[in-house]
Amino acid sequence: MAGVSTDSGESLSLNLMPMLDIFSILITFLLMSYSTDPVSYDVNNGVELPESITLSTLDEVPTIKVTKTDVIINDKKVASIVGGDVEESARSQGAVFPVFQELQKLAEATKKVIGGRLSEADKARLSTLTMEMDQQHNFKLMKRIMLAAQQAEYITFKLMVARQGD
Repeated sequence: MAGVSTDSGESLSLNLMPMLDIFSILITFLLMSYSTDPVSYDVNNGVELPESITLSTLDEVPTIKVTKTDVIINDKKVASIVGGDVEESARSQGAVFPVFQELQKLAEATKKVIGGRLSEADKARLSTLTMEMDQQHNFKLMKRIMLAAQQAEYITFKLMVARQGD
């Protein structure tokens, strides 16, 4: 216990033990929540990724999964694939309209949560998404999905590939 006396003879005391307890709990919490591990990612069972030798870590950004039969955004099915392409009714101006709608909702929700002014780094991060696509699909399908994402203001794509030899 620390004490201070004033000119009038009154003494003021401060108990430091509760404060030290709070600091030790805070430090323990911060150390336990800090992680240097890269983001781990589970690949969808319906996707066979192409191989690559480039190694890069993944950020936590929205994910588009294109399986042999579905287009999925953050674990929500938004379109079906028939004959290697999305159905005609799901296309609008060459883009996959349900993908555009879902990404637009996601972008608006994210902007509401963040609010205020964004730094250039935040804007770049918010306009990025990860794309996981089966290697058997035609590039035309990827182009339709990327066009829809671009219309929803997602302009940077991180394409998932399997490490060569895995």
